[in-house]
Amino acid sequence: MATMTMTTTMLPDVEVVELDNGFKALLVERGPLPVVASVLWYRVGSRDERTGETGVSHFLEHMMFKGTEAFAKGQIDLQTSKMGGSNNAFTDNDGTAYYFALAADRWEKALEIEASRMRDCLLDPHEFASEKNVVLEELAMGEDDPWRPLYQATESLLYQAHPYHHPVIGWREDLERLTAHQMRDYYRRHYGPNRAFLVVVGAIDKARTAQRIRELFGPLPRVDERAVPIQEPPQQGERRATLRTPHSVTRLCFGFRTCRMGERDDYALDLLAHDLGNSKNSRLYRRLVLEEELVTEVSVMNETRQDPGSLLVLCELRDGVTPDRVERAIREEIRAQQREGVAKKDMERIQAQIRASFLFQDESVLDLAMKLGRFEAGTPTGYRTLLDVLPTYESLTQKELREVARKYFDFDRAAVVWAVPGPRRSKEKAAGAAAAPSAPAAGAVAGEAATPAQPGGKKGNKKAGKKAGKPPKAKKPGKKAKKRKQVGKSGGDAGGKE
Repeated sequence: MATMTMTTTMLPDVEVVELDNGFKALLVERGPLPVVASVLWYRVGSRDERTGETGVSHFLEHMMFKGTEAFAKGQIDLQTSKMGGSNNAFTDNDGTAYYFALAADRWEKALEIEASRMRDCLLDPHEFASEKNVVLEELAMGEDDPWRPLYQATESLLYQAHPYHHPVIGWREDLERLTAHQMRDYYRRHYGPNRAFLVVVGAIDKARTAQRIRELFGPLPRVDERAVPIQEPPQQGERRATLRTPHSVTRLCFGFRTCRMGERDDYALDLLAHDLGNSKNSRLYRRLVLEEELVTEVSVMNETRQDPGSLLVLCELRDGVTPDRVERAIREEIRAQQREGVAKKDMERIQAQIRASFLFQDESVLDLAMKLGRFEAGTPTGYRTLLDVLPTYESLTQKELREVARKYFDFDRAAVVWAVPGPRRSKEKAAGAAAAPSAPAAGAVAGEAATPAQPGGKKGNKKAGKKAGKPPKAKKPGKKAKKRKQVGKSGGDAGGKE
């Protein structure tokens, strides 16, 4: 095991603790408030799921609160509440994270809980069957969301081989058939110290914390290393789809496959997304909302990930506006951006917004812990990437932005999905689809989990560019399945809900 400290003008003073079993912890001592935030981040997400087990990562996240060998059912939330803290979790394509915010004199209980549930979750079959209904209801609620089906259809067109193809919450058919045995096998294969890291920020004693981490996590056995997913082959032409949804307005999503999180092009895409559609000064907002009054809202999302991600353009049409007119206008504005790039005054404004947002993410201990975790999990150089974020944004040139726009915004490699009003589902049918009870799966052994299944937008946006300038009403449909309800309230410097 090794310990090292790194201090720079752009980074907090991070002490890195590494154990022989592959576990890693990032420790940041920060005052003056007596609070501590901890985030345990697993390198396990929907990209790790095999055919037939989609949604198991998120479902397992639910079950991680249902009891361990050391903490009976309900005790994790009960003890958190009694200590006046908060806890929650989320799952996305690339990972799953569990976090606590507690007072400094009692936060170490979070370490005990996380060490216990890393390998000793009960995954009780009765709890599994009950929670499966919760997950299926969550899935049904997502289907009623006006943006999620559009987002998922676009992702499924962009990714046809890579596991980003399937939604984080999973396909209904897989969730209904998932067994407790499958979940336990998934848990045993993926949840271990070498597939996780811990971030602790707040009023801590670093030496004591490092020692406690060694005591609790050091004895835990390694699991299999993460497999490399199949890569997406080159797209040979534009892909299109039309959804008939039970909503009263028409919506559109353009999607382009892009690059990995933390690559230089990622930062350029943030600036391009802002200029294209993420403020009232953006190209699409000025033309589509203000000048021609074609849409009621428009937003652009740069969704880079550990493997090449996507950039999405989403909008909601005004009544009576023809889809062809809106699609033509968006294509014209994207081509104009490819020719003209980003105006100097707009570039300066966007860079100022990004800098402010990036620095605001250090405001609370939980925000800072999430920020460190997001970069540690998502980029090749981990949390140290933070050192280069603002300098990289500031070094981008107008010529470079034009080149990046031309490189990725290729309509021959785009996905275009329309969601148009269709037959409305009856409430009875929707409820029946969500609430059909599931018994423990056949063949499940007593004491094993029977079958389990993150959220709308991701917390601790991976870079500053994800918050600054977002249109007031623009919803991010998001990659994650809906979180479980947060326990407790975070106050002061402990951060808040995602």
